[in-house]
Amino acid sequence: MMTKKLKFAAAAAAAALVLVCLGAFFSGKSQPKLPVLMYHHFVTGESTEDTVVTEARFREQMTALRDAGYTAVTIPQLLDFVDNGAPLPDKPVLITMDDGYTSNLDIAAPILEELGMSATVFVIGINEGEEVYVHSGQPFWQARFSYEEAVPWVEKGIINPQSHTMDMHQLESYGYSGRDGMLPLPDESDAEYREAVREDVRRFRERREGRAATDFVALAYPFGYYSEELDNLLEEEGILVTLTIDEHVNKLKKGDRSCLRMLGRYNVTDRITGEELVSRLNKAVK
Repeated sequence: MMTKKLKFAAAAAAAALVLVCLGAFFSGKSQPKLPVLMYHHFVTGESTEDTVVTEARFREQMTALRDAGYTAVTIPQLLDFVDNGAPLPDKPVLITMDDGYTSNLDIAAPILEELGMSATVFVIGINEGEEVYVHSGQPFWQARFSYEEAVPWVEKGIINPQSHTMDMHQLESYGYSGRDGMLPLPDESDAEYREAVREDVRRFRERREGRAATDFVALAYPFGYYSEELDNLLEEEGILVTLTIDEHVNKLKKGDRSCLRMLGRYNVTDRITGEELVSRLNKAVK
C-alpha cells in the first residue's frame, strides 16, 4: 500500500508534469510562427516573370491557404498581439505586395475579399498615382494606383498601404541617386546618411497624410538591402515593422516589438501551385 508520503510525492510529480505541459502549450501560443508572403504584379493572362502572378494562380494559392486553415492577418493585428496580447488565429499568414501596382486593386483585392483575406501593399511614394517615372519621364511598364483609388479597399480592410520608401527604390546602376536601395553612398557621412533616410521617411509621410486611413507604421526594404543601423534609424522615425526579402519564417513574441523588425518573406511566383505553397508553409511553421 502506498504511504501518504509516497502519495503526496506522486501527486506533486503529476502536478509538475501538468505544469510543464501547460507551460509548453502556452509558450507555443505566446510565440506563434508567422510566415509572410511577397507578391508584386498580377495579370489575367500568362506570366513568364518571377514577380508576376496570374489571376488564376493567385486564386488557387489563396484558396489553398484558406482551405488549409491559414488566416490572413494585418499589421495592426500583429502590433496588437505583441503590445497587448490580443489573440491571433491558429495559423496566421501575412500577405504582402510590393511597389503599388494597380493590379493589386483590380485583380488581387477582389479575390482577397471573396476569400476573407487581406494584404499589406508597400507603395513607392514617388510613383504613387503617377503615369510616368519622375526621374526619366518614361511611362511605367504597369500602372500604379493612387491612395484615392485604394480607398474602397482600405475602408473594407482588404488593403493596407504602407511604405516601400518615398524615393529610395533605386539601384546605383539606374544613374539617378547613386544609391543601392536605402544603403549609404560610398562617400556619405553618417550624419548625411541619417538625414537622407529621415528626409525620405518625412516625404513619404507627408505625401500620404490625409489620403490613407491606416497608420503609417511599416516599411519593406527595396531589393532587400538593409542593415541593423538602418533598421534602428527607422525605429527612431516611428516605423514599427520592417520587412526584408530573406526567406524564413518569423517567431512572434508578446511584449517584444523587436520580433516585428526585419521580418523574413517568401517570394511567391506563378510556378508555385496552391498545394506546394501550403506544403512549404506547413514545413516552415512546424
